[in-house]
This record gives sequence, structure tokens and C-alpha cells, in this order.
Amino acid sequence: MWGKTMNLYIMTRGRIGAQRTYESIPFSWRDRCFLVVPQEEEELHGKIPTIAVPFTVTNYSQKMQWILQDGMEDGEECCVILDDDLVFSHQVMKENSKTGFTLKTLQGSECERLLTLFGFMEILLEDTALVGVHPRQMGHVQKPPFNENGKVICVQGINRRMAGNIPDLAKFPILSDVVLNATLLARGQGNKIITTFFQDWGSCNAPGGCSLYRTPEMQAEACYWLEERFGPYIKAVEKEAKDGWLGGKRVDFRGQWKALYKAGAAGLLDI
Repeated sequence: MWGKTMNLYIMTRGRIGAQRTYESIPFSWRDRCFLVVPQEEEELHGKIPTIAVPFTVTNYSQKMQWILQDGMEDGEECCVILDDDLVFSHQVMKENSKTGFTLKTLQGSECERLLTLFGFMEILLEDTALVGVHPRQMGHVQKPPFNENGKVICVQGINRRMAGNIPDLAKFPILSDVVLNATLLARGQGNKIITTFFQDWGSCNAPGGCSLYRTPEMQAEACYWLEERFGPYIKAVEKEAKDGWLGGKRVDFRGQWKALYKAGAAGLLDI
């Protein structure tokens, strides 16, 4: 049985009483699960354990950097950083399906199944710097137990010692998760993305979170920097979101994650 040698940190802001991720955390893990909040929200989340960041930590990327630099002082080598609006699911058999599987959302007591997820993350983090959870999209065709060297989003299991220093993690208020993953891949440090469970997230323009300060200009600047830093493996592209996020048209990025890892592993990059 795994020994619970890591804490779970849910980064949140402006979502009092709307903690979807925390509601899915198994009860036996909640003594190691904390909301990471601005100081003005420290007393507003009821019985959910909270940790307030310093006043100088004002955005998503700074908060992630603070956690990785042992701002928590938890003494643990590994941690898991999660977005605050996640819902989890798992594969179930389905007759007459092309793949043989469909995904079932975990609700209520079913979320206790996630004991296996966090235990598996602990095991993988023993020799992997970054471990993610596959998105729900296309989850029904994924083969267990994990994929390697892809995009990691919304859930980051991190071995702090192996990850080491990540320059420019907080260069922009957003996309620190991309900087983290891309930097490790460029160093030849592969990731693992669990495919025994899956995660889905809320709308990008939902109240609270990064929507409180994210702008189209900020998004574009960060994406063009990613292209400059990690090109040709990450490229800035113009998209138009169906839900009108950031005014419809926006600059986003496209990553060739496996190619980035191969170049890093071959010593072709100096990151």
C-alpha cells in the first residue's frame, strides 16, 4: 500500500462555495489536500483546509512557482497541483461500442475510486518528474495504464527534486503549466499521463480563476514567447473558440510534445 508521501494542492481564486475538485477528493486524502488561496479568502472556505499565499503572489503562475519552491514547507519531495473545477471519470465496458469502452463520471461515493489514482501517481513519481491525468476527450480509446510524453493539463504530479529549477515559470500570469512541461521535455525528462482515470474541466471563461485577470494580449504574448523559447516544437496559432473565450478569436499554441522530448533526450536543446 502506498504511503501518502505527497500533498494535494488545489489552486483557487474567486470560487467560494464552488469547489468541484475538492468534492471529488477521497476522504482519506483530505488531510493532505489544501486549497491555495489569496489571503483575503483564507477564512471563507468553511471547513476546507486552506493555505494563504503571500500578498506578492497574485496569479496562477506565481502560485505554482511558490508551491514548487517549497513555499508550503511540507517537507515532501512530491506534490500534486490541481485546478479547482475538475470532474473525474473512468472507463467502463460498453457493448456495441467501436472501442469497447465508454467513460463514466465519478460522483458522490464513487469518487473514492480515486484512491487508486493518487496512489498510482505516488508510484510513478518515484522516477518521473511530471505525471498528469488524461483529459476526458478521447479517453474511451486510451490504453491503460499511461501514455508518455504528451500535453499535461489541469493536474500536475511533480517530483520537486527531479524537476529542479524551472526558469521563467512565472514569466507570465498564465501558462506556467505549459512552461513546466515543455522545459522538462526539452531537458529529456519524459512525463507520464495516467489513462486509468480521466479529468474534465469547467468553462475557460467561468467566473473566478484566471478569468479575473487574463486578457487576449496576455494570452498572445505568452504563446508567442513559448514559440520563441521552444520552437519549432511549440507554435503560436490563431484560433476562434466556439464559446467566445477572450472575444472569440485568440492566439493559442500547438505543441509537438513527443518531438520536443526526443530532441531534448538527444541533447539537441539547451534549456
